[in-house]
Amino acid sequence: MKQTYWGLVHKDGGSDFGISFPDFPGCVSAASSMTELVEMGTEALTLHIDGMHEDGETIPAPSPMVELPKDADGIVAITVAVPGKKRRINLTIDANLIDQIEAKHGKGAVSGFLEDAARKAL
Repeated sequence: MKQTYWGLVHKDGGSDFGISFPDFPGCVSAASSMTELVEMGTEALTLHIDGMHEDGETIPAPSPMVELPKDADGIVAITVAVPGKKRRINLTIDANLIDQIEAKHGKGAVSGFLEDAARKAL
């Protein structure tokens, strides 16, 4: 599922642009241009959320942004994929296909492979 979070832009004279995320304290990035800042901010936020997910932490819902905080120079909206809770299902797949996946990606890699393939297909 995709969610849009607010990134606060910070820019001091003679420095690069910085971005921080109120919903994710400690998640920050920087870049020399606004275009690059959005790219770097998206990457930082994605990695932060993935780490929280792997650690079993709850991913917060996006906060509404009402007004620009006094310590920020701007706001950007960053949309990222937020992983959901894992759910076990019963799936029937051709045994030869499973063998091929495991031969190429390792034993026990079928679930991850199918999850990655589904994300790419969607």
